[in-house]
Amino acid sequence: MLELTDIALTSGRKTWLDDVSFTAASRRITGVVGPRGAGKTELVRVIMGLIAPDSGTVALEGEELGFGDRQNFGYLPAERGGYPGMKVLEQIVFFARLHGMTMGAAERNAVTLLARLDLSDRAYAPLDHLTGTEAALVDIAAVLAADPDVVVLDEPFEGLDAAGVQKVFALLRDHADSGVPVLFTSDDWDLTQQVADDVVVLSHGAVFAAGPLTELRAEDAGYRAAYADPTAATAAGEAISAAAGASGVVVEGTEVTFGADSEDAAAAAVRGTEGLRGFGAVAPGLAELFKERV
Repeated sequence: MLELTDIALTSGRKTWLDDVSFTAASRRITGVVGPRGAGKTELVRVIMGLIAPDSGTVALEGEELGFGDRQNFGYLPAERGGYPGMKVLEQIVFFARLHGMTMGAAERNAVTLLARLDLSDRAYAPLDHLTGTEAALVDIAAVLAADPDVVVLDEPFEGLDAAGVQKVFALLRDHADSGVPVLFTSDDWDLTQQVADDVVVLSHGAVFAAGPLTELRAEDAGYRAAYADPTAATAAGEAISAAAGASGVVVEGTEVTFGADSEDAAAAAVRGTEGLRGFGAVAPGLAELFKERV
């Protein structure tokens, strides 16, 4: 478990991070999402010990991290790097060896990762001969090759197509399932919703919301009722609007969506309406919940 407590970071008049506290749990993928300029990259750099916060602590399994305690953290910075003339396989092995892995283990992991990413045929190509998507996948492989104890990725899906995102997500899920915390940042709300188990919404350097994605969405869940035709839906919308505990009624075609104080109140609101064909709860997307509010 990676735990951040009361992290504050300022520079001149600029507040980069404002009392940031949250936990990235082992065996789970935590997505830190927010608009550009929210402080995501600064947060990652504090986690990695690249910049010292004005106050607050970063701890792993209850032990506060100091200088030199991140040797086996897997880190992907926002500024991608590498050695353009080095062959792909050699580069992945090189970075794994920097973490103390033996040559044999590093080579085995590199070969496995390239196969998982469908890049086996590019193993002996120089990095600068790869497409942008291929190079981005190699960056991810280089981070994961040393079997890190914590994975911290700044905008890892930048430059990837949909297929690449799915390949990387599968790797991250495997690493999380092995018992390590996996944390990534993104300004892509929909993608974060697809990938993350837990979400931290960062806005102007402060945590706007944090928790398991399912719980955050459930807090603002609404309800949808489907009707036989638009006329029945319009009549039902009027009835639901008048029902106790119902709010925010919207009629679109044959469907009525609305909020309610409880599931029982929602069921009572649609009970007896004519032409009802289906009814259930609907959870809003991450962007619907927070994007316009941060």
